[in-house]
Amino acid sequence: MDSYAFISYQTSDKALAGRVKNELTSIGINSFLAHEDIEVSAEWRIKLLEELKKADLFICLLSNNYFSSLWCVQESGIAAFRESITIIPLSIDGCVPKGFISHIQSKKIDKDKDLLDHLLPGLIMHNPKQTTNGIIKIIGKSRNYKYAEANFQLILPYLNKLTDEQITTLLEVSAQNDQVHHAGLCATEYIPRLLKTHGQLLSTEKREFLNSICQGRLALKRN
Repeated sequence: MDSYAFISYQTSDKALAGRVKNELTSIGINSFLAHEDIEVSAEWRIKLLEELKKADLFICLLSNNYFSSLWCVQESGIAAFRESITIIPLSIDGCVPKGFISHIQSKKIDKDKDLLDHLLPGLIMHNPKQTTNGIIKIIGKSRNYKYAEANFQLILPYLNKLTDEQITTLLEVSAQNDQVHHAGLCATEYIPRLLKTHGQLLSTEKREFLNSICQGRLALKRN
């Protein structure tokens, strides 16, 4: 079943919360963001409770401002009470989880850098198949060599969680996107590693195509 996230944040951090929502969307996870998803005329307290009940992921953006907000503290308390929800605390200013979520390790984030790296460990733990499928789609949509390498690096720590079918799909999207199979690290390190273990699952045409590209890049690298 696909995941659904509730993003909990203090109003002053709504821009950062919007970035978290965009990152989740990029890997196929829908989420609720109060300032975007509650209509002005809605009974917002009821809506918040409905969304907290529906979510199976709770992502909170911790800060001193967060813990000074009565509503944020209540949201995290409700999430902690639910046994079927995964809580991912991201610390903006070094604050650690308090109260009912104090037993959960938070991740200090750099607001100026990509947030997906900070989200992935918790998302993988919660729903590995949906998350890794989402990363594979991101790799397949890489727009240039730099993004292709960076996107491929997202999946590397989790290769042991991929099924044979997923690795085959990863090789296929790499074959379809020339920004991936021509990217230096992808062609000389990442794709050859997967071809060695799973190349036999590809069609002969795609396997020979990728092998040819990778061997050519390796030869250029040696020279």
